[in-house]
Order: sequence, then structure tokens, then C-alpha cells
Amino acid sequence: MQNFTMSVIALMLPIIFILHDFEEIIMVNAWQQKYARQLEKAATKPFAHWVSPDSGTIAVSIEFLILLTVSLISIFFQKYLIWYGVFFVFVIHLVLHYFLSFRFRHYIPGLTTSVFFMPLCLYILYSCAKQLSGTSTLVVTCLVSTIVFIFFFRWITRMIKTFGEWLSLYSSKT
Repeated sequence: MQNFTMSVIALMLPIIFILHDFEEIIMVNAWQQKYARQLEKAATKPFAHWVSPDSGTIAVSIEFLILLTVSLISIFFQKYLIWYGVFFVFVIHLVLHYFLSFRFRHYIPGLTTSVFFMPLCLYILYSCAKQLSGTSTLVVTCLVSTIVFIFFFRWITRMIKTFGEWLSLYSSKT
């Protein structure tokens, strides 16, 4: 039963991620238009890298496929340590929405689902930490996952512009 429970929990990562990112995808354009003046003056400009919904959606699709792959591999091998680190980084991402919204002093896309999913995510982190091996191993896994994510996020945000260029190039060819 415990393996089944961990398998279900592991699948929560891509599900929660995509529901959260649906909010971002749906809201980002309208939000950028609504807060255009505030964004011009803001020291921190949330979603400045999001040049178009299409190119942003390509980035989200890549992220989703990575999270789904990590989850499925974890389930297949019944090893959840790397999954835990990736889930930890996702929870940090949700927390960042709180800070960005507080700093920007307005709603930002993704905040609603961050608030909604945070209790569940914290419970999952806590429950899984009790089942997985040693605290020091979890800490190292979370730190390494965070470092990898920082580099990945920098790469994917740069690629959003490239994705937009590819889409423009595709649409102009007949």
C-alpha cells in the first residue's frame, strides 16, 4: 500500500504544476496589460521574460515533460529522493509568488494557485520526508535540486525569446 500511496503522491507534482501554470498562462497577458504602468516603474518585473503566451507555453510544456518524467521514473524504480528534491523546488517556486506579489503590491499570475496548493504541498513535503531516508540526504538533495533549477530557469527564460522567434519564423513561411 505504501508504494501505491507514494506513486499517487509522485503524480501530484506534474498535476499541481500544470494547474498552477494554467493560471500563469491564462492570466499573464491580461495582467501585463492591466499593470503596464506599474510594471514600467517596478524594480522587480514579474514575468518580464514572458514575451508571448505561445513562447511561454512552449517553456511550460518542457517543464511539464521534465516533471512528468521525473515522477514516472521515480514511480517505476520506487525511488523518490530526486522526486522529493524537485518537488521541494516547486514548493519554493510557489513561495516566490507570495514574495513577488508582496513586492509588486498586486496580484501576480500564479498567486491564487500558490495560495490554494500551499497547504497540500507542505503536507506532502512533510509526509514524504518522514518516509524517505535521512535528513542530511534530503537537505543535500533539496540544495542540489535548487541549484540545478536556478540554472535551468535561467536557460528556459532565455529560450522563451528563441521559441517566439521560431514561432514567428514558422508563421511567416508559406
